[in-house]
Amino acid sequence: MPVLYDMEFAAGGLLVAYRASPEPQELLIEVATEGTAEFPMSVASLRALIEAINRGAAGGAVFDPLLGAAERVAGPWDDGGVLGPSYRWTLRVAGVAPLFLRNMVEELRRAGADRPVTRMSLLGSLPLDGSAMSVREGLVRSWLDDRSTYLEAWPHREFPVNVEPADHVANLRVELAAAITPAIRSELEATSVWWLNCIRNYVSEDGLEVVMNPSKTLPMFGSSRTEFRAHYAEFLYKRAPARAILENLLYRFHRTVAPIARVALHL
Repeated sequence: MPVLYDMEFAAGGLLVAYRASPEPQELLIEVATEGTAEFPMSVASLRALIEAINRGAAGGAVFDPLLGAAERVAGPWDDGGVLGPSYRWTLRVAGVAPLFLRNMVEELRRAGADRPVTRMSLLGSLPLDGSAMSVREGLVRSWLDDRSTYLEAWPHREFPVNVEPADHVANLRVELAAAITPAIRSELEATSVWWLNCIRNYVSEDGLEVVMNPSKTLPMFGSSRTEFRAHYAEFLYKRAPARAILENLLYRFHRTVAPIARVALHL
């Protein structure tokens, strides 16, 4: 039984055929819902997934976060008017680990907003080969039922991360190797917020679905010459997989924006 709500379609209405690869491939996404939505959510969900991939959150322990890449090839891209009842997109993706398909299914269940999904298919253009990189719907369903199976951290971290436990809050401190410019601070703030977007379908430590309260969940920021801080007054997500996603986001930041000297995390 899936751990999140509005996932009843997964029992008989989910179709998956995908082989993960560091090389680009096309991914066809089709979603059918019970009816026309009262407000648009589908494109917002798709954009969230594309952004997560492009920020390095989709590779897990399988692919270097630098390899994650996604772009829309075909399908709706208008925030204002995509109300279903069915949706179809083609993406070009690379460096997306098999386990990220769990994230995709759980996020795209939101596509119909108030109209539950009845069918969903995720079909990659690469042929399946029977390896651990090849995924069918049976394996994805087992992940959807599991409160502990989430993407892992890329094992080749290039900066130290000191972690101390905290209850129901989170504090992130990032020390850079050079001064923080306005552009770098802006990107650190974006990374801190996108962390929440990447894990918003993760369960709590108790295995329960988390309802995000933006007034409590969105971080507050501070910085000095080389240090950036983000404080999350309420943080209820499962700690270990949440930390894994953050480390992968910061790794990509470290390699593409500005070198990180060290990270401290109360989580």
